[in-house]
Amino acid sequence: MSYVGKWRITETSAWDTEYVDELEEACVEFTKESGTMRFGYIHIEMDVVKEKIGGIEIIGFSFVGNDEDDEVSGWGWFRQTQTKDEMEGNIYFRYGETSEIRIARYEKER
Repeated sequence: MSYVGKWRITETSAWDTEYVDELEEACVEFTKESGTMRFGYIHIEMDVVKEKIGGIEIIGFSFVGNDEDDEVSGWGWFRQTQTKDEMEGNIYFRYGETSEIRIARYEKER
């Protein structure tokens, strides 16, 4: 699974589309070992690891960042859906929200 590049956040279970696109188009950008995620007032930097669990490739990450002026941290994961240009997963904020999250690769990168 190739995950490096820019992905659009298409859906979350904890926040509606209006919030996730509040300041800019919500997105995730991956390099091989790191990444960023921006949605709503949240901006996080991620450490990324690709691993295989039970034959399924998972992109795991831990993160630190901010939600407005508050520091946030946590972890999460993504896995490819049946469509190669989409992934689904969860994000867990330490002492805070948990959300399912879906992302889709930007068209120009397909």
